[in-house]
Amino acid sequence: MTKKLPTVRAAGAVLWRATEPEKIEIALVHRPRYDDWTLPKGKIEPNEHDLAAAYREVLEETGVKAIFGPELGEIEYDAEGVDKTVRFWSARAHEYTQRIDDGEVDEVRWLAPTEARALLTYELDQRVLNSFLTIGTGTNAFILLRHCKAIKRSAWDGDDDDDRPLDAKGARQAARLVDVYRAFADLELHSSDATRSQQSLQPLVQERQSALITEPSVSEYAFKRDKLPARTKVLELITRDQTILLCSHRPVLPTLLEYALEDSRFKAPSENLEPGSAWIIHSRSGVVTQVDYLEAPPTPVSLETD
Repeated sequence: MTKKLPTVRAAGAVLWRATEPEKIEIALVHRPRYDDWTLPKGKIEPNEHDLAAAYREVLEETGVKAIFGPELGEIEYDAEGVDKTVRFWSARAHEYTQRIDDGEVDEVRWLAPTEARALLTYELDQRVLNSFLTIGTGTNAFILLRHCKAIKRSAWDGDDDDDRPLDAKGARQAARLVDVYRAFADLELHSSDATRSQQSLQPLVQERQSALITEPSVSEYAFKRDKLPARTKVLELITRDQTILLCSHRPVLPTLLEYALEDSRFKAPSENLEPGSAWIIHSRSGVVTQVDYLEAPPTPVSLETD
């Protein structure tokens, strides 16, 4: 009996750009090895986050640094006898660089959606493109991130729980958030005033050389005393015309999500976020269009020794 090979996981995107008001073009790539036209995508490297892989593959295959949007789901198929799963996102072209010629892609072509659908070699890619067109463009992302793993309350001997820091695993998670959130070039960073929350974003702040905006209203104890300032802040941030990331705490985040969704048709998930994971609320003109879950960056066992 032939042993079945493990599923290969890959990630990619429907990469698009605006050409004029109400018109867009889609990027397709030609692979000489297969003589096919596909959406940019590629294999996820060991210990790589799916979103980081999608961003990297789009950049490698097209030379475009993109700002990622709503998730488009997954496709599954047999690739030369191996099961393959590909996770897709919407991605807007942001910055053009020189594409690296590694032999995998020999042409990038920008086409109107109908032309792109006709040129795509595979029906599954056509379905992904159809999903993208159904969701549409012009959305903004509001990201609610749970801070990375902190020292346990029972192990903390400080006087103020707000001063409780990340543990060793949490510090590694925070460092790996840089690769994950590279997919959001226009990211504005907000955090509760707790040490563990601010430490979670410090690698992003340093990599981007950007400001970290402190939001005391979403700390655990301030929120417990008075929830109204946090609600006001969420309703302000979600209407901003750029990607906003707000880092807060497990007891606070479900209610913040409810505030973000209160005028929408979406219900908040009942599950709590794990440390380093996030909910992403996509909206267009103030109307929520989709809610995605983004898992925490991998911290493999090989990296867990101090």
